[in-house]
Amino acid sequence: MRRLAVFTATVALALSTATASAAAAEFTYGSWVPASDYINSDALPEVFRRIEEDTGGEIKWNLIAGGQLAGGVETFAAIQDGLMDAGVAATNYVPNLLPSTATLYGLAVPGDDPVAAAGAANEVVMLHCPSCIEETKKLNMVPMGGYASAPYMLICRDPIETVDQLKNLRVRSSGAPLNIMQMAGANTVQVSLIDTVSLLQRGGIDCTTGIGDWLKTFGYGDFAKNVTDFSLGVSAPIIGLMINHDVWDSFTEDQKRAHLKAVVHLSAAHTINNFIIRTNEVLEDQIANNGVKMIEPQNPEEWQALMDNFIKDQRNIAIGFAKGFGVEHPEAFLDAYDTALVKWRGLSAKIGTDVEAFEKALWEEVYSKVDPGSL
Repeated sequence: MRRLAVFTATVALALSTATASAAAAEFTYGSWVPASDYINSDALPEVFRRIEEDTGGEIKWNLIAGGQLAGGVETFAAIQDGLMDAGVAATNYVPNLLPSTATLYGLAVPGDDPVAAAGAANEVVMLHCPSCIEETKKLNMVPMGGYASAPYMLICRDPIETVDQLKNLRVRSSGAPLNIMQMAGANTVQVSLIDTVSLLQRGGIDCTTGIGDWLKTFGYGDFAKNVTDFSLGVSAPIIGLMINHDVWDSFTEDQKRAHLKAVVHLSAAHTINNFIIRTNEVLEDQIANNGVKMIEPQNPEEWQALMDNFIKDQRNIAIGFAKGFGVEHPEAFLDAYDTALVKWRGLSAKIGTDVEAFEKALWEEVYSKVDPGSL
């Protein structure tokens, strides 16, 4: 009986250890944006909670925010080398490494519809852009959870009312707004969002293209208090969950599905709650309490003409950009993006600012169709 009791206790201990080991599979997500940003304070914690719940506690993600592990550019090497297991990836920072996704981000979606832009970008990257996936594979990564920006505007130290004032202006920019600024004769500067703060403070640049939320999140409103009231379009995608491929391969099929199911919340909540609702609230608060001013264009038609000229040329610009980095046949995924935008504009009209409705649409139209093994 004593031997049986010892044997039983040993088995129980082994099972307990195995269970604890499974529960202790922890991974690190490094975020280079400030800890107060919505992606860190709200979106990612909910995504990680869902993953942990759906995997029965087998997978746990730990979030380290504020660039403690890597900056925006360094994030790619940090994920690739395993310094951190996942992060937020702005592919426009490294177009030579991920030119296909960077090409998509370089397109301006005219007007004010982040939901349509985010939906279309997720669909294309995950389902209709083989080169997007192949490029991330070469970097030992898996992309998912794309989100869209709010409409970009010009944020400046001094008021800018006319297109002619853009000539020789030093403007920090990236993606589509960079091309728009160059068309207007500005001298564009490409630095990270965080480095932009000190440049605005010291006068190293005159303006940055950006969104209302950044006036507070990155502190731009402390040094650049003039926002030209004209939309430079919406850009997508920033990849919200870029995972190290070795980590992805270590997951079971069910665990991979749990990530695909949960990540729709990141795309939906961050796009709507941050880049629509919160951005508008921050802009209003900065105007009321931080001396920020909305600058009305003297001649709105000339600003619209600038935008129209870019939209007319942006497909050729995008094709040239992609092929310059060795992408073959970018026309195929650009066509897919145009088609997806038409569909998602229709869906966006029904979704509005309903996060759950956007999650449902992203799952049904995109992520339920993704083969985890194809990534």
